[in-house]
Amino acid sequence: MKNILITGVSRKGGIGANLVHRFLKEGYKVYAHGSSDYDQKMGYADAGDLYQGQFVRLKDCDLSIADNVQSLINELASYEISHMIICHAYSTQCGLDDWNAEEINKHLTVNVTAAMLLIKHFKAQLQAEKGCITLFTSGQHLGPMTSEIPYAVSKAAVTNLGMQSSYALAQRNIRVNVVNPGPTDTGYIEQNSEVYHQISNQFNDKRWGQPDDIANLVLFLHSDKGQWITGQLINSEGGFNRYL
Repeated sequence: MKNILITGVSRKGGIGANLVHRFLKEGYKVYAHGSSDYDQKMGYADAGDLYQGQFVRLKDCDLSIADNVQSLINELASYEISHMIICHAYSTQCGLDDWNAEEINKHLTVNVTAAMLLIKHFKAQLQAEKGCITLFTSGQHLGPMTSEIPYAVSKAAVTNLGMQSSYALAQRNIRVNVVNPGPTDTGYIEQNSEVYHQISNQFNDKRWGQPDDIANLVLFLHSDKGQWITGQLINSEGGFNRYL
């Protein structure tokens, strides 16, 4: 049995929820963590536990609170995992004039600190001969994101974390890769809106990326077929043109 931790699982239509479904279908035992309070504040509905297979929902908590990161790690101590997908994110619209220490630090705590501590725990508890980790970044390295720079900066750190940790974990035979999914239709923009259609036209196929598009890549990375790939940033954006 392959055991996997997937974070960022707390709302319908999200990438994390889709990854749970796909990995369960592949026979993984899935441990899932999310923060439904954050998603509800952002206007999303809770995903519920509508999963078939060996599924364990971990205690819901907000990772912008440092003590909650440790609580999650304490809960994980009861389980052994050999795969991990860090899919959670804290992201708000925050232009330069709105920057403040609290908002900047929330982005860093959730997106960077929590990821680093989870990677540390993953290495310490791994009993299998090898392991695999996937981190999620954004497209900040490909173009401006001036309305959400705290998020972009935190995700740039995640990109570097993937490369650095891949070397640090190489002797333990743990592969680490970073995926940029590009704009993905997870319900955060109304499908009948002008903005939604404008963005659709910026893709080669004239459609938004779907959670399944990303799941196909991540499943490959965690399979034996992806065993020669580590330390990479993979842009899976369907030819998205930021300057169209």
